[in-house]
Amino acid sequence: MVLLSNFGCTKPIDFDQADDLLLEPVLESSIIFYEAAAGDFFAGGMLQNVVQDVVGIDIFGDSFVQDNLIKTEFVFEVKNSIDRAFDLRLDFLDENGQVLESFTVDTPASPDNSEIITEHIETFEGVPLENLKQSRQLVFTLVMQTGPPLNQNSQGTIALKSKGIFYLMIGG
Repeated sequence: MVLLSNFGCTKPIDFDQADDLLLEPVLESSIIFYEAAAGDFFAGGMLQNVVQDVVGIDIFGDSFVQDNLIKTEFVFEVKNSIDRAFDLRLDFLDENGQVLESFTVDTPASPDNSEIITEHIETFEGVPLENLKQSRQLVFTLVMQTGPPLNQNSQGTIALKSKGIFYLMIGG
């Protein structure tokens, strides 16, 4: 028995291999969800063609994210059955309210109130990603374009959902 224990199968362990370990996790997070019927764009009997919201961005203030984020994608899906086109503008602002990055998602009108789906992916790498990392607020502005008359009983809805996909590289 003593003889067998002296001849066991083992290999030397190289703990320096941990220095070469490279992890590349991908994280997804919901960003915005919005849904409104055509009649919801009326306030006091008047058409309000702009809806805006501001969201604080905390993720980019984290040093781990600053050091390891290598790519970001924002994925948007807009479903429109209102007989009006819409523009969704996204502005990423720094702590002083200055626009660092901006893009627009255009959604066509639906003359017959059937659902039209628009998908858009905005990718940030390199300099645009570095700008994005300085963002502290995200401003969503949904603008209803001119078109056929609408009233509080007009048919259709617009629904927006989006997510962020964050690509990290840790180690190496």
